Formats: sequence, structure tokens, C-alpha cells
Amino acid sequence: MDTVLALSPFFLGPQHLVHKPDSPEAFLLDAGTPVRQNFTFAAELPEAHPLFSDTTTPFHDLLFPVEALRQAAMFAARQYFRVPTKRITAVSASSTEITDVDPWRRTGESSRIALDLALTPVDVVTGVPRGLECEAVVSIGGRRCGRADGRLVFLSPGVHRGHRDAGRRQSEESIAAGWGHLDSAGVPAPEQVGHRDPRNVVIGLPVEDEDDGEQLLFPVDGAAAAAVLSDGSGEVPPALFLEASRQAALIAAAELNGFVPSHALLTHWQATFRGLAEPGLPLYCTVRGQQPGGGALAGGAPRVTVRDGAGRPTARLRLTFLQGDREVAQVSVTVLQDC
Repeated sequence: MDTVLALSPFFLGPQHLVHKPDSPEAFLLDAGTPVRQNFTFAAELPEAHPLFSDTTTPFHDLLFPVEALRQAAMFAARQYFRVPTKRITAVSASSTEITDVDPWRRTGESSRIALDLALTPVDVVTGVPRGLECEAVVSIGGRRCGRADGRLVFLSPGVHRGHRDAGRRQSEESIAAGWGHLDSAGVPAPEQVGHRDPRNVVIGLPVEDEDDGEQLLFPVDGAAAAAVLSDGSGEVPPALFLEASRQAALIAAAELNGFVPSHALLTHWQATFRGLAEPGLPLYCTVRGQQPGGGALAGGAPRVTVRDGAGRPTARLRLTFLQGDREVAQVSVTVLQDC
């Protein structure tokens, strides 16, 4: 089946989702058997998109395949796995990695991206999954160059409301007690976060953590993020965490490692979501360097430059997103200096 989709206002132009059953159960869609389903998603990478094409770097936007995976999986959940439309989709984990940098370089000509998707139902109750494990191999111009993974959870309205109420209450109480109030240091120039249009800047300039000199604190501009990333659901869009991570990581890599944002690229992003972020409440993230083995840098520890297979320097960073004292997400990123 070849389905032409209008997945999201993020995407311009036609998108195609092809179902590729590899078993009789997967082929018999009407049977509703909760087994792994394979798909291929294909689209043209946008060259004139208000967000994806607004870049000072010579690379295609990493946000496109991540959001394509999420949107295609949400479509397949209703169409192929019988997940009721009243269930609310939440992302519990997500990651992406660039495995070959060259295909991500812009050439000035149209490029086609394809995601080979494997969607596996989990926590199946009476034939309907409560979640999906999502895996994708990313190709640009027919050349494999990355991967994207995620786990979606489908919540009943009551469970979703309970999670949001509890999280909002904890955040509001801690904010009232003085947590999460950052004195604004201003807004970064768009070039500092890899953009040209100031409307696409979703973070503020960092402030130093008085209790931890190795850590930077970034306020997240929820209103700016909603203007460019909102999917109309009334939720904090999952794409916000990747975009805010990237912007904070570019500034942190410049300050901590001397990287130049116009030649820097996120090659690895991995997030675990601890709860539901609440619209309208202050959101901020902490950023600190990571040792090669994955641990956080201790105060005064020398910074170690790790190079990739081509000898290019990389910076490994750990980010935590919070509302008050409530941790919403933990993220690890790798920034590559393309030189």
C-alpha cells in the first residue's frame, strides 16, 4: 500500500508511506494481528522551509527524520494497529544518530530522504498495543547515513490527565518555592544557534550555575517554540526538546570547546522523558560536558577532545530539562566540528 500523507505542517510537499509486510499476519491488515510491521517513508528534503531550511550550516536538518518517524508511527498506530483515536500519544524515549556525514551536506539540488521503518507493538491488551517500539534506518539520495529510534506510549485520557495534573502540581509548588527562576541574560543571535531568522530561536542566553561552575543554565522560550513547532495538540511539542537541545548544545560547544556554530552539527541525540512538560510553565535546561566514558565532568577536570574516525573534534554534552525542580527529560548529545 502506498499512502500519500499530510503528516504535519512541518513538512512541505508530498510524503509517501509504503507498507511492506514480511509475514502473512502482517499482510492481512484486517486481521489486526499485533505483529511487527515494516514501512518505507519517503519525501523530498525541503529546500525552502521556514524552519528546516533556515540554517547557517551546510547540512540538512536532523529534526526532519525524527519528526517524520514520530508522525509516520502515529499514523500507522491508528491505521494498522487499531489504537483508538481517543488515546493520547506520548513519547517516552527517542534517539537519532548520523552515521555518515557526507549525505547530509546540502548540494543546492533537491535530495530525497527515505526511512525504512520497523514498528513493533508492545504491552498488547486485547489485541491493541499500549505502545510502539520504532526503529528507522535513514537514507539520503539512496545512501544510508543515519538512524532514528523511539518509543511511543498511548495513554487513555484519564491516565494522561492524571500524569499532567500531578506533574503540574509538583512544578507549580517548586516554582512558588523559588526553583527555576532564571535571570534573563538576553536572547542569542540566530547565528549562535545555527539559524538566520530570529523567530526560530527558542532559548535564551545561558547563565552560570552559582552552585556548579561546570554547568550552564538555559531558559527555554515556550512562546517562541510554540510559534514554530506547535502541532496544534495543546501539548509541549516533542520536537521542542530536539530543537532546544541543538541550540543549547551549539552555544555550549562554542563556550566550552571553542566550536564555531556555522560549522557544527549534532551527530547524536538521545532523550529519555521522565514526565509530561506543562505548557505555560517556565522550562529550562542545564548543560554540562561529558567525559568520553559517559560520566559528567567534575569541577576542574581537564576537557578531553574526542575525535571521530575522520579526525574531526567532537563535544559530548549532557542536558537536563526541568520545570521547577521536576525533571522532564534527560538528553545526551554529540556535537561535531566539521573542519
